[in-house]
Amino acid sequence: MAQQAINKSHRLMNIHVFQQTRDILVDLLDKGKWAIITIPLFTFFQTYIFNDFDYLMWLAVLVSLDTVLGFGLAIFKREVEKEKFGDILIKMIVYSSCLIVGHVLENFTVSGQTMSGGEYLKFIIYIAILIKEAISVLTNAGKVSKKLVPVFILKRLKGFNETGDLTHLTQNF
Repeated sequence: MAQQAINKSHRLMNIHVFQQTRDILVDLLDKGKWAIITIPLFTFFQTYIFNDFDYLMWLAVLVSLDTVLGFGLAIFKREVEKEKFGDILIKMIVYSSCLIVGHVLENFTVSGQTMSGGEYLKFIIYIAILIKEAISVLTNAGKVSKKLVPVFILKRLKGFNETGDLTHLTQNF
């Protein structure tokens, strides 16, 4: 009889624990509660921090490719250094800062008016970052095979990187 009471007590306790777990999960997954918190934060982020997620995907492609090529070369040459992984974090911090500055320059207002030329400055910042990554990718690819990466492409990209003059990218095409 005592054993039956203990078993019944254990079953009731397990049912209570399952109900509490279910209630906690339902609370966590209740989209309405998360929306109240996340929508204003995301709106703030898009308005004041950054909102060009299409560009971010293109940048992520180049950064990932650069990282894979660089890491592959380091493994091939047996020159893997753990300090280089810290460089990736530094790159992310610097690029994020540049992207935020570009967003601010394009969108900040004075007396309700945006600054003229801000969009152009953002464009230059974004292009410069992509070109920097493209140079790095093509340089790493050139280390894999010098014959496969045309020198004139790297020369044009490096010309823009040094001067900021867009004609380096388009001249003589």
